Amino acid sequence: MARRAATVAFALLMFLASSPEPASSQSDGDPVTLGTYRVFRSEILGEDRVLQVRLPREYDASVLDYPVVYLFYSDWVELYYAEAVNTIAQLSANLMPQVILVGVPNTDRYRDLYPWPRADGWGGEADRFLRFVREELFPFIDSEYRTKDYRVMVGPQAAAVFGVYALLEAPQAFDGLIVNDPCRIDSEERSLCEALARFAASPEAAGHFFAVSHVERDERWPPTRLEALREELEESAVGDFRWRISTDPDWRLFLAPVHLRENLLALFQGYAFQLDRDIGGLSDVLSHYEGLSRRWGFAVDPPDLVLSQVSDRLTEAQRFPAALEVLDHLVAVHPSSVNGYWRLANLYRVTGDTANAIRYYRECLEREPDMPPALRWLERLGGGG
Repeated sequence: MARRAATVAFALLMFLASSPEPASSQSDGDPVTLGTYRVFRSEILGEDRVLQVRLPREYDASVLDYPVVYLFYSDWVELYYAEAVNTIAQLSANLMPQVILVGVPNTDRYRDLYPWPRADGWGGEADRFLRFVREELFPFIDSEYRTKDYRVMVGPQAAAVFGVYALLEAPQAFDGLIVNDPCRIDSEERSLCEALARFAASPEAAGHFFAVSHVERDERWPPTRLEALREELEESAVGDFRWRISTDPDWRLFLAPVHLRENLLALFQGYAFQLDRDIGGLSDVLSHYEGLSRRWGFAVDPPDLVLSQVSDRLTEAQRFPAALEVLDHLVAVHPSSVNGYWRLANLYRVTGDTANAIRYYRECLEREPDMPPALRWLERLGGGG
């Protein structure tokens, strides 16, 4: 398939860039970036499609693969996309895995997202759009970035309908759905939510996560069908099909909420590594994330921050061999991060291994040439201080 890919930086004020520290090249009036535009040709849809890609903070410094969150309606940059960037950045320190965020803006939302036409005749080509997602969008992202085989879809508004349609037609497409009320297109003749209730009782539903938000006072789509779905799920959903239905009795904002923060926390419940426990060494850290890997069905990796914090605790307790094992693992999976090398340099220095301390201070400067503490220690150690 012929693809034309272009990369264009895009920006939005008031949100932080992916770099943990300000770039030295910043000038007055420069925008603050939220990610990267990617453009590629869809032969299935017969049009160019624009994506917005936000990589994890650790991406360039690691050799790891990452799960992918697909956010629909991301053409609302100031609202849905910016909120997702901010929420994921806050949670991914130690409350959820680092993820790649892919925004999927609309071009013709009802055409693409509704499986059958609305009463006014709009829509009805979700089958074609699902082919685009599975045969073009997923392969494009998987070929351009280091991804794990775990996908979450965030579907505001009409994308909620498409999310349930995709779950029913291709259960393997997404492992988790975080959507608005998907029953809005249902009628007496055809009902996605009735089909979803039957799906949730089947073995295919095992391992999936499904979260719905709804505004009770929204007169366009009363919660009757959604409440019926709740009752069906309570009665017959298989045990390994995790679901949440939350309603807001008095939501006053224009756009309905997807409760992204709450639902990501529910999806990745138990992710946080507790630092206030007795930690023997690296095996305790790896054991925690291996348990999560078995639960969610993809390899969950310890983040840079957690490994750094564990090594600090072990070093403070003067358990130097255990701290060294943690740091060796950190630099193996995050080879471009300065965190591990800085801690290795200090560990070797306080244990009297000057040669290795000098070696790792130099490694710090390879990654961050203007690092005054490393320069000062190199000067002192080189001079016999």
